[in-house]
Parts: sequence; structure tokens; C-alpha cells
Amino acid sequence: MSQLTRLENMIVSAKSLKAADKQSILKKVVAEAKKRYGASLPKQAWPTFETLLFAVLVEDVTHEQAERAYTRMTETFFDLNEIRVSSVTEIEQSLGEIDDASWKAMRVREALQHTFEKHYAYDLEQLRRKTQDQAQKELEEIPHQTPFIRSYTLQQALGSHVLPIDQTMHAVLVWLGFGDADSTPESAADDLKSAVKKADAPLVCHLLKCLATDPELKEHFAEFDPSDEELDPHQAGKRLAELFKNPKKKSKTAQSSKKTIEAKSSKKVSKKRPTKKKTSRPSTSGHSSKPSDSKNKVSKKVTKKKPTKKKTARKS
Repeated sequence: MSQLTRLENMIVSAKSLKAADKQSILKKVVAEAKKRYGASLPKQAWPTFETLLFAVLVEDVTHEQAERAYTRMTETFFDLNEIRVSSVTEIEQSLGEIDDASWKAMRVREALQHTFEKHYAYDLEQLRRKTQDQAQKELEEIPHQTPFIRSYTLQQALGSHVLPIDQTMHAVLVWLGFGDADSTPESAADDLKSAVKKADAPLVCHLLKCLATDPELKEHFAEFDPSDEELDPHQAGKRLAELFKNPKKKSKTAQSSKKTIEAKSSKKVSKKRPTKKKTSRPSTSGHSSKPSDSKNKVSKKVTKKKPTKKKTARKS
């Protein structure tokens, strides 16, 4: 079966799943994930605006990494206003070692600047009194924020029924068979939302985050190519249990990609031409200080010309 056919079958299979099927599959996935990561959620009781700032930092990284970065940032600067008037580089340096530090520093400053100019304070508690759509629209006004940041803020601070899915979590969903590689994290979250109860959404997202950032597993999800394997979403729980037992075992995708790289490298080596031995012939390069072959040929031709005979006057 061709890769294109496998990919098409996977897309059809994922889209044909009913909400009840997704609930059943997700229930098995959550049960397996609980065995590895537990069922307790990180304790978090921040105001709405601080939740937004934390959402910026926690995207595509672990909760612990985001907490360390947030603590370093708030301890480096006197207050939020000092962070707002600082440069992106200064904010980035305060975050320490965290993925996409420059982008996150820029988003933190943009959120601070926008909120201060609109409300003259770093406060978004008024969003709690608005509907989810109204709060969503106001969050969309803040420049450079991602759908994950907005959804995380809505879920954690306002208790909205949304699923904050970032790029790494989206890779897990594709691996599980809940979406295709061409989908976006936002669309994948919308497709999965019908299978997740509002009360269960924070735990489901937390376990997906744990899977996506697990040092032993994240490469399996990041390197996964759905066109290399024919997936059955109903086997997601079983596949996850097997991955937990053999986390170091390379997936078929990783093995095939390695073979492809080796094949390409061998082809490149075979195409190399043997180096020519240097001869005493003059160089034909235009950058050479030596005269070119064409000039030598001309000079040789000139030397081969026969001298002209002098005309003598005839005697009368």
C-alpha cells in the first residue's frame, strides 16, 4: 500500500469517528497515561492576567520549566511595569533556558503593553464577567498571542470548555490517530472537544502535555509520519501501553527516515568524481595571474609567420 493511500485511510478513519467512539478511545488513553503520570493536576490559582503570562511560557514545554522561567522573570524585575519597559533581549535573558525564549519574551511584553494601554493596569479580571465569545474576542486583540495561549487562559482562569493544544500536544494526537498531520492544533482541539467533558478537560490536556514533553517519548511523536504506518484509532490505548513498556524502541518512521538519510548520503558519495592530478599546463581560470592558453596560442602563431620578401627593382 502506498504512503498516500495510507495517509488517506488514516484521515478518513479519524474523521469518521463518532463522539462516542472518541470518548471510548480517549478513556483508554487516559487510563494508560494515568498509570505513568498520575491523576493530580498542577496547583494553580493565579489572576487572569498572570495566567495569560504563564500560558505564554508553558507552550511546548513542561509545567515545571514554565514555572521556573516565570519565577526567574518575576524575581529579575521589580514589577510587571519594569518588564513592560524592558527590551525583549532583557526579558529573554531573565527566562533562562526555555524553548523559543525570544518569542516568549516578545509575547510577554506585547501582552503587558496592550493591557496597560487599554486598562491602565495589568488586570484582566473583567473577562470573568463576560461570555466565552466576548472574552475570546478581547484576548484576540492582544498582538502575537497564539490560539494555545488564549485557550489556556480561558480554561484555567475562566473555566471555559476549551482544549488548549500546542504543537507538541498536536503531534501526540496525530500519533494516537485523532488527527492528520496537515491539521492545525486549533482544529484538532475542536474535533476532540466533543469527546471530552468540561470537567475532564483540564486533566486530559495535562496528560497530553505530559506525553508531549516526556523525555523518553517526545522523539517518537515528533518524528512520527502517519504516511509510513496504517493507524487504527481504536488501538491507540494498546499502542500507548506498548510504547510505555519499550520507550527506547525506535518507531518504524524513525527507522525509515534513518535509512533514507543513509541512502541519500551513500548516493552523494558515489556521485563524487575523482580529483584530477595537477599538471604543468597553465591555468585557464580568469582569476589566475598567469596568461591564458589563448594568448600563448596567439603568440605561437605569430612566431610561425614567415618574413615577407623585399621587392627588388627590375633592370630596364
